[in-house]
Amino acid sequence: MPFEISKQQFGDLTEIVLQDTITGNRAVIIPELGGLLRQLSLRKDVTLFSLLKTPPTPDALIADAKSASELLFPFASRIPDGKYKFLGKEYRLVRNETGNLNAIHGLVRKQAFDLDEQIAEEDFASLRLSYKLQEPEGYPFHVQFSVLYTLHADGRFTLNYEAVNEGTSPAPVMFGWHPYFVLGNETADVWKIKIPSDEIVDFDSNLIPIGKKPFLVEKPTKLYRKAFDNCFVINSTNGTVLTELISENQHVTLQIRQETGEGKFNYLVIYTPPSRDCVAIEPLTANVDSFNSGDGLNILSPGTRVTGEITLNLI
Repeated sequence: MPFEISKQQFGDLTEIVLQDTITGNRAVIIPELGGLLRQLSLRKDVTLFSLLKTPPTPDALIADAKSASELLFPFASRIPDGKYKFLGKEYRLVRNETGNLNAIHGLVRKQAFDLDEQIAEEDFASLRLSYKLQEPEGYPFHVQFSVLYTLHADGRFTLNYEAVNEGTSPAPVMFGWHPYFVLGNETADVWKIKIPSDEIVDFDSNLIPIGKKPFLVEKPTKLYRKAFDNCFVINSTNGTVLTELISENQHVTLQIRQETGEGKFNYLVIYTPPSRDCVAIEPLTANVDSFNSGDGLNILSPGTRVTGEITLNLI
């Protein structure tokens, strides 16, 4: 069978590998460390590109505070001072950002996920993982979060998430994925990026939204000497949008497609680290600090669910 699923050790961590034995495409996932995707390799012509930058050792990955490739739920980015109001009540999350100013990046990072399903067929391999939120500190709700990773025979890699309110009261939810992408050994300064937005979120000094303003740049735009740490409002009329990371020297483009529309991925964060050796492209279902602003926030009634899909491929 062209697709295989296997296990391997990464230090004391156990990884699950989805592999297309014909193309060499592979995805490496660590269920016990927040269900994160540690490696993703996809082929373009004769070249197999390793697309993710993650810490190189098990200890560094466990200690990572930059959320490389992590799943961010039930909120992404920052909540100032960890405080938010929901349906007239005030809540306080743990302030876990460096410096202890804010709560950041959710409550499922580094947590051990359950392995619910793994399937290898002729044209795909998939892995479904889940984690139950049962009233953690500052979030007194019961929500089942799950993610389905799938490697397809046509070269696509998809991430599908689902959140189900299993409690008896409404629950606020937001999801984001936090990958750092690379294209070969090049630096970001030789790449171009096409951002599907005409509107950028205006931040204060604490990177909390204070408004929105036009985003008027050439599309695609050169990353040379440009520094991004911004959230964008997505342009969408047909249910999906594409962000593209382009290497003209290598004749390869990474396409990140996010599902849009009501309750879907209608926001996007772009971040260029000071190292300039990767670019974070982070689809979000809501704006930064949506637990306070309500901007894009999904509110799940008891028994209801929300879903969304992100697709990666090379052209």
